Amino acid sequence: MTKERGPEDRIRKAEGDEKEDEVSGVTEGALRGLGKIIPGFGELVKGLEKSKAFQERLKAADAEIERQLEKAPPLKRVEGTRRSIIPPKTTLKVSRTTLGEEAAVQPPQREVTTDIFDEGDCLKVIAELPGVDEKDIKAEVKGNLLILSARVTGREYYKEIELPCLVRDELNLTYKNGILQITIKK
Repeated sequence: MTKERGPEDRIRKAEGDEKEDEVSGVTEGALRGLGKIIPGFGELVKGLEKSKAFQERLKAADAEIERQLEKAPPLKRVEGTRRSIIPPKTTLKVSRTTLGEEAAVQPPQREVTTDIFDEGDCLKVIAELPGVDEKDIKAEVKGNLLILSARVTGREYYKEIELPCLVRDELNLTYKNGILQITIKK
């Protein structure tokens, strides 16, 4: 029975424990993670790790994962905004106008939440415009830029969306329940 003598021994022991947890690949890391969740599975994995054939299978699985990641298409760009919530007990400063000053009341401009989908021969743009009538929506293409705007009483929406490629000027708009779908041919 070994006795720990001081902090140095505890540090050495902790470093030794960390060496046991070192993972050489993605597959081994996944198996170790499952071993911590499923009772008894961790001991099984530790026993198998001593096998040369098991190590070769882990390396082959890691190589296959790397190949698949290299072949995978790049992630698509998604744009949007996140609504912020004012935390409780936050004081807001309110500016007051002096007598004789007229405050120009303009509706706040809101950014449109959008998603862009490349569908081969066309692009689909989905935009959220709640509380707007279809007749109040304006959409325009300039080069690879789609400009969306809408104005109703009390609010105004505006967004310039950079499209991933050049498109034709023909827009097909469908608006239902606050969701605008725009189809643009390439």
